[in-house]
Amino acid sequence: MKRNCLLLITIIIISILNSCEIKSADEYYSSAASKTSLKASILINCQTAVDYKDSKREKADILKKTEIGFNKGETVFDALKRACKNNKIQLEFKGDGESVYVEGIDYLYEFDCGSLSGWEYSVNGEFPSVGCNAYELKENDEISWLYTCELGADIGDRYEGAEND
Repeated sequence: MKRNCLLLITIIIISILNSCEIKSADEYYSSAASKTSLKASILINCQTAVDYKDSKREKADILKKTEIGFNKGETVFDALKRACKNNKIQLEFKGDGESVYVEGIDYLYEFDCGSLSGWEYSVNGEFPSVGCNAYELKENDEISWLYTCELGADIGDRYEGAEND
């Protein structure tokens, strides 16, 4: 009886292991890019953090302009996640749905370079007024993730705040 139980347990374990998809790190990181139908470009840059007076960062280009694949209905945030995964770049965010906030990329976080610092994105040179998980991509969009130390003023975002009455 013990032997039958041991055999049954062994068969169950082997069945479970056979149903698991085990990939090497290279296979895992490259598989996301191979199943897309549309193309855009993405870059991640933190020149403002390199220039910041108390910064120890030396490299501005976290990700040089790179082609990224995406599918219809995917967002700027989907492209960022894919680019970070494909290039083994650390990404930290909070929220879900249309309310996703990028806290840190490549271990550079909001407030690391002052109280007005953090990550912003632009598409085709414009800074959208919607969150990155609400902005749907179009073919050939150019996405830039830029670190700001001055609430966007140092990267070309002309945020004006509340309108005056």
